[in-house]
Amino acid sequence: MLTVRNLSKSIEQLEVLKSIDFSLNEGQVAGVVGRNGAGKTTLFKTIAGIMVPDEGTVEFEGLSVHKFPQSKTNIVFVPDNPEALFGYTPFESAHLFSKVYPRFDRKYFLDTMKKLDLPMHRKVRQFSKGMRMMFGTALGLSTKAQVVLLDEPTNGIDPIAKKQVLKLLVEAAEEGTTLVISSHLLEELERIADTVLMMKDGRIDSHSITETTDGSIRKFQVVFQEEAPQSWLSSSNVHVLEHVGRVYTVLVDIEGKPGPLEELAQLNPMLMEPLPMKLEDLFVWKLGGRSRVG
Repeated sequence: MLTVRNLSKSIEQLEVLKSIDFSLNEGQVAGVVGRNGAGKTTLFKTIAGIMVPDEGTVEFEGLSVHKFPQSKTNIVFVPDNPEALFGYTPFESAHLFSKVYPRFDRKYFLDTMKKLDLPMHRKVRQFSKGMRMMFGTALGLSTKAQVVLLDEPTNGIDPIAKKQVLKLLVEAAEEGTTLVISSHLLEELERIADTVLMMKDGRIDSHSITETTDGSIRKFQVVFQEEAPQSWLSSSNVHVLEHVGRVYTVLVDIEGKPGPLEELAQLNPMLMEPLPMKLEDLFVWKLGGRSRVG
């Protein structure tokens, strides 16, 4: 459905996106995570056709978004701050978007704004941060575009409204909308996403969300009888999350060679207890830099 191939983009001579490849199917929910400045917003703008890539393609159902402008009506980008609409009311914004997106659902928009308790006739600039985010999400979903890109959609939203927004996103995915969501709130992504796209140094590393439950990365608490084996702790298959005395909380790539769990068993630790794996743990290993041991 949505295919990104060899996508590269530089801004002011800085290479922000580097040979990015991934594809998403109908109804799939992908979370995009990365450190600040990793290029997530640039990626979204390029996918939506707002920015032109230096190399590579973005295709919707086989058609290039940049070569066939009509494809852009199938993709909508919801920014983290809808500055372009500050001078409009939600009512006026809906009228504008209905001219761009042929499947815009006015009734859905009105119903959703009512559910979120948002006024229709106040200027968007008068909204609070949370209200703007809810308005942007409602407007984006109302386009009925088949791919919706959302940049921090729950940023600044109170817990009650956040549940409503997440419910709207889940319902949209169930109806076949492909969602690509950038967020630093990893617990939320873990609940609704099925794929995680981790951005680092302009590149993407794709992971199934099941890697946080039954995938190749496992989490353990280990207690060593004597001095900790630095060679094992420093290996490429092991990442130390926490170290207190002789107690280590570690992530282990069980598919690594040689087998890191087999090596650990040979070290005969006092305790080797499996712990529940979270998306945050994977984020720390993949994007947080080198392990620190000792």
